[in-house]
Amino acid sequence: MKKRRIPRLSQQHRSKKTIAVEAAGDSGISAERAADAVGSADSLLQDAMLLRSLQLQFRMSVHESAHAVARLHLDLGTIVKITIEAPEGGYVTGAMPGEQTEAVLTGVLIASLAGRAAEEVIVGSVAAGSGSESCDLAAATALAFDMETVMGFSKKWPLLHRKVEDRTSLLATDHELAMRVNARLESAYAVARKMVVNQEIAIDFLGEILLARKTLEGPELDAVLDQVRERIVASPN
Repeated sequence: MKKRRIPRLSQQHRSKKTIAVEAAGDSGISAERAADAVGSADSLLQDAMLLRSLQLQFRMSVHESAHAVARLHLDLGTIVKITIEAPEGGYVTGAMPGEQTEAVLTGVLIASLAGRAAEEVIVGSVAAGSGSESCDLAAATALAFDMETVMGFSKKWPLLHRKVEDRTSLLATDHELAMRVNARLESAYAVARKMVVNQEIAIDFLGEILLARKTLEGPELDAVLDQVRERIVASPN
């Protein structure tokens, strides 16, 4: 699937100075003269910074919209807020389902990895995670680890409860356990990626609204999510 560009915003936010400088080359007028006619060189730098900011906001809107669409598609609780303007970045918050079967928790894994999958499929590249314990990869790894060690879902020794304080050390030393945890993550990511491809219309719809509004909550969010649900494609299974 081809890489998507920032929808329309990259053109809407081009300054008069940028247009003038581009036109100068075609008309024989010096770029310096054209730039002076519409403002100082500082505004060119501001335009570049604005475009960079828009690119980041576009990536974040795609990422968070995919999380939200995945939760709607998999019926994982409720969503009360979606934002791309929090100090720590974007997030989707709400209540997760109370039932914790293996199928439900696998759905949580899929939804956790849907943001990264959407970056890969829609944006065309994946940004580095924050590395914090609250980032998507850390949260997904912790859940997959617990499913293998304390929740009773492992195919090997499912009745053996192995609560540990330091997951990182155990994953580094127990290669078999690390392989099982990674297998859950890889399987969930493959499903998330397919879901993004199938639900791209719904993700695009929500992403464009989120890019414009920055934060969705309350009645406005509820109304938007109703429209998103109408665009979600039913799963073949």
